[in-house]
Amino acid sequence: MDRKCIQCGQNVGEEDIYCINCGNKLNKAENRSEMHQEQKAFSRNDIYAPLSVGDYLFIGFILMIPVINIIVFFIWAFDKYSNLNRRNLARAGLIYLGICVVLLTILGVGMFRAVQLDQQFYPEERYYEDDGEFPDFDNWTQLPFDAKET
Repeated sequence: MDRKCIQCGQNVGEEDIYCINCGNKLNKAENRSEMHQEQKAFSRNDIYAPLSVGDYLFIGFILMIPVINIIVFFIWAFDKYSNLNRRNLARAGLIYLGICVVLLTILGVGMFRAVQLDQQFYPEERYYEDDGEFPDFDNWTQLPFDAKET
């Protein structure tokens, strides 16, 4: 029974170690039935299969849990045998997370430095002192009538 090279598809003999067409090393245990079984198993666990609506709902639910979402993102992003779409989604999520951490760090340091400078240059300033008295608003604008009449 002739075998086929898995690299180029050329028919090769039972005793051949290398493919005569492409030079690919052949495995002795390979035959057509085993290749057919491997293709069936691979089609069931296809890493290129699109994600279903249920998968997206599950991913959205996982992303709502605060610390677990980061751990799951790392697991999905670096798992070689998981779904390719989910792996790419997790990698993109980690990139967004990294960008957010950098921006929040920059903004946090800027706000901290602004408060430091404010306290340094205006040590005794109090902006919101409440003396308890209400201002007389009648003196600010001239009304066409006396406010006490109404």
